Amino acid sequence: MAEGGRTGRRRVPLEDPARQREVFEATLDVVAEVGYERFNMDLLAQRAHVSKASLYQRWPSKAHLLVAALHATRVEPVLPDTGSYLDDVRELSRQWLRAGLRGDTRGLVLALLEGSRRDPELANLMAQTLGQGAEPPMEAVLAAAVARGEIPASVDTELLADLPMGLAMVNLLFKGTQPTEELLDRIVDGVLAPLLRGPDHSE
Repeated sequence: MAEGGRTGRRRVPLEDPARQREVFEATLDVVAEVGYERFNMDLLAQRAHVSKASLYQRWPSKAHLLVAALHATRVEPVLPDTGSYLDDVRELSRQWLRAGLRGDTRGLVLALLEGSRRDPELANLMAQTLGQGAEPPMEAVLAAAVARGEIPASVDTELLADLPMGLAMVNLLFKGTQPTEELLDRIVDGVLAPLLRGPDHSE
């Protein structure tokens, strides 16, 4: 069956970037709604108005399709350089907030956690495709702060790099609270700033 034949829509090949974007967005929406285990090409074909055969011709498995969707819709942040570690973290976190959140971010993250635990193919593809490349932005911001002397030598910088987004994700996954700029400011001003000042400094 030609793509879009069931609905009478004009057939647009999956090579078309805009059409691919539609399929990728539909993929993430369906995965967030039903979870990774229940996600399949039949559900996506119905949602995206595309034939299942067309999907399999381009992506050999649902794991390949999901990772392609994550990679294609990921927005690379602009690395801030304010001269202040706290302000850099604030700006980077807000970029993540603006670009990374979807209608059901919690559902998507939970589906990815579930899928990567149960499906080795998905776990491997995510590590190979999404875990490679340039230095992670938060680590780059932290490295610049260390070079400026803002970060005490006693601080575990590897853990500190994970702290801001880690706290935001805890709120998202365990409290069901969608991250906001207010929450990000609380993390920067109420957690990171006091930690970096240390016990010998007071307001």
